[in-house]
Amino acid sequence: SGNALSFVMQYEHREFLDSLEHLATKVGLSLPETSQQQEQVSRKPLYDILEEAALFFEQQLQLSAQRDKAHAYLTKRGLDTQTIKDWRIGYAPAGWDNLYKTFASHPEKIKLLQDVGLIVHNEQRDSYYDAMRDRVIFPIRDSRGRVIAFGGRVLDDSKPKYLNSPESPIFHKGEELYGFYESKQAKQSLTKVMVVEGYLDVIAVHQAGFPFAVATLGTATSTTHIERIFKSVPEVVFCFDGDNAGQKAAWRALESALPALKEGVSAQFLFLPNDHDPDSLIKEHGAESFANTLKEGLSLADFLFNQLTTDLRLDSLEGKSRLASLAKPLIEKVPVGVYRQLLWQRLSQLTGLDEQALKAAMPIKTVSNENEQTTSQKSISTNTTTLPKLIPRPKQSFRGLDGIISAQDWAIQILIQNPNYAQKLDYQTLSKELLSENSLLINLIHFFQENPNISIPATLGAWAGDTEEGKKIRALINSPSFSTEKESEQTLLYLITQLKIDMAEYHRKNATGLKAISEWRKRIKELEQIKNSIGKSLS
Repeated sequence: SGNALSFVMQYEHREFLDSLEHLATKVGLSLPETSQQQEQVSRKPLYDILEEAALFFEQQLQLSAQRDKAHAYLTKRGLDTQTIKDWRIGYAPAGWDNLYKTFASHPEKIKLLQDVGLIVHNEQRDSYYDAMRDRVIFPIRDSRGRVIAFGGRVLDDSKPKYLNSPESPIFHKGEELYGFYESKQAKQSLTKVMVVEGYLDVIAVHQAGFPFAVATLGTATSTTHIERIFKSVPEVVFCFDGDNAGQKAAWRALESALPALKEGVSAQFLFLPNDHDPDSLIKEHGAESFANTLKEGLSLADFLFNQLTTDLRLDSLEGKSRLASLAKPLIEKVPVGVYRQLLWQRLSQLTGLDEQALKAAMPIKTVSNENEQTTSQKSISTNTTTLPKLIPRPKQSFRGLDGIISAQDWAIQILIQNPNYAQKLDYQTLSKELLSENSLLINLIHFFQENPNISIPATLGAWAGDTEEGKKIRALINSPSFSTEKESEQTLLYLITQLKIDMAEYHRKNATGLKAISEWRKRIKELEQIKNSIGKSLS
């Protein structure tokens, strides 16, 4: 049952307004303009210039004198000619101003290219240069197939390896999914979407005959992403590497998925063999092996409770109590309905308590509780340390920090995500070299030295309760994203050195006598040299 509009939305995977416009065009009707449509008209020049840029990059892949290395890279990655054409892959040649020169005679287009981040103006020299240079270019398309941004992959060892267009009036990284449009265009009916980690994974999976892969654009998978997927299909599969980083990313995806769960939808978690991503797995073992791997995913409920029960003894009262305290806030993120009720039943089976007893033992969420939490989160941002630009900032600050994070809080975030780092730190020495206000960091170092392989949920359990420390850890649990483990470990050392400097500065200011002041100044100088040395390795 249904009507033409619901049919188009369901079988062509179009959104409501797009479906309405599509049907109106088919029968020769014009729709009254909404404010959203008027806004689209005002943004049309941006879509137009991005389309022109996409054509430029496509042409350069065919015509540039430097095209051979781009073709060699794409061939090495196993992409065939039809795939390159279908995905509109292009090339930005080496050189500072190839794109700029192409449009230099049209000042209005140069302004538009600046607005979408493809051309940058150097104010000191009053000159322009291309943002994308010597990169394979991947156009990012919206649900209607319009180019809204680009991703670029460098062809040498320079950094960053991947570069995305900045946000613009028509491109919001936290909402878009690379490959979503292409998945909807697939000939076979789309029943699920698989979230993978990068452009080439998306393309490789599609090329191998699985036209339902998408990827986020340099951000973690958000609830907004998942809600958008569930508007088109009933199932999402999160595909991750099987290593420690993959487990952490999967847990963050699970937390984002919980508020989007409702009747009729499901989420699966798929972990690939170690040292494999979808692209390499398909290349090494073939499409059939990948198809078999797809059958091995864990349901969200299985993954949730597997993670929560790691390091817990469910044959003890303490273990069952801790599981209940860990699971409660997560279950409460799920909208009221059958799925939430089933999670309560699962928790009841694991703890041996009936559902009513579990719910009665849990504090009811009130407005005052929310206000208290907001206050505690805001208090975290006090005594912040301004970090130099050479240190990579978190891509997303936790709520209440307004984009600023203290040295201690950032160090705690890294340590929670990488408890094994604590093994290289001297707990006894640090307990003497850091201020008393850094006690949570010191205690966590000691805790992780004794529990180096503990999971994030188990860490939450160990610091459960309504204490200030427990609140802070819960607020800090979403760690900043780093490109490599080396970077995050070096950043941790940098931050701890900064905290040592803070301690030394405190002693210098409170020292009496020239000798004591001189010794503390010498110590500060030594620490600054250590910090600068670490900083150079991160720049």
